[in-house]
Amino acid sequence: MNLRSKILGLALVVGTAAATLPGAAHGTPIEDKQRQARALEAQIASTGERINALNERVNGARYRLAQAQAGIAEAERRTREAEAEMARIQKLLAGRAARIYISAGSQTPLDAIDVGSVNELGTRSKYASAAAAADDALLERLQRAKEDLAVQRAQLEQQRAAAAAEQAAADQARRQAQAALAQQRRLLSQVQGELAALVRAEQERRAREDAERARRIIDAPRPPGAAPSPRRPGAPPNFPNVPAPNPRAAAAVAYAKAQVGKCYRFGASGPDCFDCSGLTKMAWAQAGVYLSHFSGAQWREVVHIGAGDLQPGDLIFYGPGGSRHVEIYIGGGMVVSASNPASGVKLTGARIGQASGFGRPGA
Repeated sequence: MNLRSKILGLALVVGTAAATLPGAAHGTPIEDKQRQARALEAQIASTGERINALNERVNGARYRLAQAQAGIAEAERRTREAEAEMARIQKLLAGRAARIYISAGSQTPLDAIDVGSVNELGTRSKYASAAAAADDALLERLQRAKEDLAVQRAQLEQQRAAAAAEQAAADQARRQAQAALAQQRRLLSQVQGELAALVRAEQERRAREDAERARRIIDAPRPPGAAPSPRRPGAPPNFPNVPAPNPRAAAAVAYAKAQVGKCYRFGASGPDCFDCSGLTKMAWAQAGVYLSHFSGAQWREVVHIGAGDLQPGDLIFYGPGGSRHVEIYIGGGMVVSASNPASGVKLTGARIGQASGFGRPGA
């Protein structure tokens, strides 16, 4: 099965899942709606993870496309240099030929040559022959180099075409997955609305029962009830208090923490939205360390370490060669991760057992 078929198959599976409202009636209507909402929330999280993986696949295709284009430009530059050198040598050879032709009109072969002895004439003749042979050999090498560069350019063109096709296929699958996510969110909103209506109806029923009970016990004092403490909106996340090993890692961690709560968007690297590799790229940019905008490329750009060596600022990778996801470790078993459109940039626990590798930028 080719890449396009695999990606499109994945997106179709996501779309099929989104089109089915989960949950069968096994309890009260409220319990059933709660079960459906939980199932839809799990589907949304799963679809979001798939979208993130597809986003990184598109980032990888873009990275390989840029590399192929850069290789083609370099091959073209070297070809032009080879052609210019061939033209220069051919001009030199033409000049030598003209001088030989002109000297042919002299009365004797020695009239056109200012030499002090026959030995010097022989030396010059040998030198001229050696120079001509060297020019011929250089022309032959340059011609071979041009031919090799033409082959290399053709191969790079094939790589560019393959990367462009991969990007197009991943883009299409990503759009289908995003459509599935939108459908799942619409279903969740519907279920949550139905659940809210059921809860309101249940609250009204209980209120009527309470009122009837109160009328039956008119003189009895009503027991005081403690109102639940309201949650503080926008409360700051509980970040672990773990010092970074050095100022550069501290700068990367501080930047990552400051992005928690922002939105996830494919290809974004701030300031308002991020994808996973865009977040880690910009976090380490604060420390003056360059990382590519693709988790697979970042895996090749860091020093690989073991799970037991993790320190704040290190990166945790997922998928073959880190190609599916990357997040930044901040200590205490926690990471900051731009996981998917459903959750945005969040503080969450590190999934050490599921990771494919660990890396330290700038080491």
